[in-house]
Amino acid sequence: MHATILICSASLALLTLLLAFWTSIQRGSRQPIAYDAPLDPTSGMAKAQRAHGNAAEYAGLLIGLFLIAGFAYQGRDLGGLMSWSIIAVTAARFVHALGFLICASLEKPHVLKMIGALVTYLGGLLIAGLTLAKAI
Repeated sequence: MHATILICSASLALLTLLLAFWTSIQRGSRQPIAYDAPLDPTSGMAKAQRAHGNAAEYAGLLIGLFLIAGFAYQGRDLGGLMSWSIIAVTAARFVHALGFLICASLEKPHVLKMIGALVTYLGGLLIAGLTLAKAI
């Protein structure tokens, strides 16, 4: 398997686990811990939950897509476009999570969330398209 795919896949898993840990820390710092209480969209807890939830929603899909691309390119060089797309999408997920954690409120757009989402969508489509083209 290509090193780029392995490193980026492990990075996405690490991001999701670190955000889960941060959510637990945020939850533990609230006294008392109220699992069903409504969350203030400006609170660290709400931001941590959304950052983790969004990372978890995309990590599995992207890791799977990266691995499928790796199988399609098995024994061949990934090439610059595929390699940089995988790296860009992985970086975009970190940027997106950071946007959640530093935004003033979850109710307002943040430039990092928008950039992270856009690069994820476009890069993911490119990776899927390149993989499909290699398989055909």
